[in-house]
Amino acid sequence: MTTDLRGVTSEMRVSPRVVLGGLVVLQAVIYLAVELLPYSRCAVNTAVTRFFILFVACGVGWYLLDRRDAVGRWFTVFATVVGMAFAGLSLESPAALSWAALTPIITLAMIGLPAALLAAALESVVVLAMSCSLLGDAVAGGVAVVSVWAVLATVYVVTRPFEMRTRWLSEYFDRARLQLEEARDRRAEYEQALADLTHANRQMVLMNQRVAGLRQVAEEAQKSKTRFVARVSHEFRTPLNMIIGLVDLMVTSPQIYDVSLSPRMREALQVVHRNCEHLSDMVNDVLDLTRIETDRMVLHKERVDLAVVIDSATEAVSPLLESKGLSLETTVPQDLPEIYCDRTRIEQVVLNLLSNAARYTERGGITVSVTSAEQRRVTVSVQDTGSGIRSEDVDRIFEPFCQGTSELWRDRGGSGLGLSISRQFVELHGGTMRVESVLGAGTTFVFDLPVSPDLGPVARPGHQIREDWVWRERQTRPNFPESHYIPRFIVCDETGDLQPFLGSWQDRVEFVPVQGVERTLQALREAPAQAVLLNGRDLEQVWSQVEIVRQAAEGTPVIGCSVVCNLDRARSLGIRDHLVKPVRRADLISALQSAGPGVSRVLVVDDDPDAVQLFADMLQTYDANLVIDKATDGHHALAQLRDDPPDMLLLDLVMPEVDGWQVLEAMAHDDTVPRVPTFLISAQDPRDQPATSGFLMASVSEGISPTKVIRSSLQLAEVLLEPAGPGPGGSLDPAPR
Repeated sequence: MTTDLRGVTSEMRVSPRVVLGGLVVLQAVIYLAVELLPYSRCAVNTAVTRFFILFVACGVGWYLLDRRDAVGRWFTVFATVVGMAFAGLSLESPAALSWAALTPIITLAMIGLPAALLAAALESVVVLAMSCSLLGDAVAGGVAVVSVWAVLATVYVVTRPFEMRTRWLSEYFDRARLQLEEARDRRAEYEQALADLTHANRQMVLMNQRVAGLRQVAEEAQKSKTRFVARVSHEFRTPLNMIIGLVDLMVTSPQIYDVSLSPRMREALQVVHRNCEHLSDMVNDVLDLTRIETDRMVLHKERVDLAVVIDSATEAVSPLLESKGLSLETTVPQDLPEIYCDRTRIEQVVLNLLSNAARYTERGGITVSVTSAEQRRVTVSVQDTGSGIRSEDVDRIFEPFCQGTSELWRDRGGSGLGLSISRQFVELHGGTMRVESVLGAGTTFVFDLPVSPDLGPVARPGHQIREDWVWRERQTRPNFPESHYIPRFIVCDETGDLQPFLGSWQDRVEFVPVQGVERTLQALREAPAQAVLLNGRDLEQVWSQVEIVRQAAEGTPVIGCSVVCNLDRARSLGIRDHLVKPVRRADLISALQSAGPGVSRVLVVDDDPDAVQLFADMLQTYDANLVIDKATDGHHALAQLRDDPPDMLLLDLVMPEVDGWQVLEAMAHDDTVPRVPTFLISAQDPRDQPATSGFLMASVSEGISPTKVIRSSLQLAEVLLEPAGPGPGGSLDPAPR
């Protein structure tokens, strides 16, 4: 059977090599027969010669089969005809001519029916010629010819069905082989897809790890931002409180200083007061950033004449320049276009640069120049002849709270926030800020702003994603159960401070809000719950509620906490109101009036003695008969409250050792400390502080086994150590395993 390797045809065929080998064997047998039987020596020699000729012919046929198969097959047919003729001639018997019937049968097996018919015709001619001329028996030749055709017809009729079945099986074999090849190709594709999926999974794991790292960096940045805002509140509001308060007293009540203000001095004080109010507004804007989820400040942009902004800033800094004998030169072109910007922010930038230049310049002066560059941008330059900045400080000069390592920069005051905030404002407008400085020769700060807003295309949110990524839709879908079980929690939140945080968990947990222990137990009787969550104002209240619910709710976990915002916490401790620095005289008068009639004695508690004196002066300008007691820490405040209780208490929250919260706790829970109308004074607004719980308790009616204690402690520790993030869980989903 020969098969086409390309799968085109496949038929049953006898190999010509077998035929050639058979001819050699047949001729060898004939030679032995002639040698052994009583033949003449001439017949033996002729048989040897014919054997040699046929052997050479078989070798040639073998060679041709290796070169060209078709030529080799036809040569084999020719060799078969010759071999059959040699067999008849060697045996010298007419009966041997019947072997000629083998030639068309062999041809049919090697090539096919057309070749077999041609071979039968050729063999018939040879047989007739041999029978008539060589053997002299025409009848035997005719019988041999008839046998050739009869045998061919018989073999064809007999083998035809077998050949058809063989061809049919061969076709099915070819189909099966093709399907096997296709299956192998599909398997290779699936293996490649599996390898691609494994690679993609690894990439997703790496991306998830990178996202987790970026998430941690963002959280650290958020913490840095919170610390930044806290320091701004402390560094700005406390000195602003002193400046605004003293200036206000000088303007409204100069008699307490035993002086009379000249018009020029009053005007100068009003300039100081106006600029301090501007700084106070800026601090409030920075604090507002913490209330916004994004890190962008809303800018109130309008068309602004930059020359007017620079004139306003230079006017504010002129008294400082005049006091130090410094010159100020301003160069603004007449055809300067209007800038589309937030006037307050840009004025603050110019004022910060001018203030810094005046602060660190002792001789010479300051030059402010404005140029209109190409691409519709305006460049502002503030150059001074001051001490300059060291090269190692230039790269970090715009960092928050950075004032440089030079001693020339350390004794000038300030918090190191102006340059950082100024650069952020410029960048929010689409501009840039840079610094050029030579130590001992001066410093130049340069920033540029676009004249018009950028109307170019805005990148879509996913512009970091490569567009040539191939999306492969998954072939399988997860089998979700027919019903989803959502845990049911009963929440008793008497403070109302926990309720806003439940919204992000609504898709995972069914919350049933109730008020009071009785309603909690009623909700449990109506339907079972996964747990009961109790939120109260203090530990004692929550513990008593947990005990009541635990005894009545058999088998239901009871969880207690105290999530209370600082303002609510302060009010629960008995404060009347809170005042955020800078505190104006009108704020103190309003607090004094709200404390009720008959207030004759006021205790002022603050770790800053100047602030204590300022508040005392403000109160006495309103009522000179007020007795003002002063304390600079929590210990002295508690001692005075015990010895001689005042009618009103002004209390600072942030103090060393014993702070304002501890004083409030003592007034609320210590019977030796009387409760008096209290007003908080702090640079930090209690409303800006995040709501937290000081404890978390869990209880169940049948108690908690040691095994569950350990398991729950491990899981609770893992949750508590997670960084607090937005949304449920507070952390990234785990990477695929």
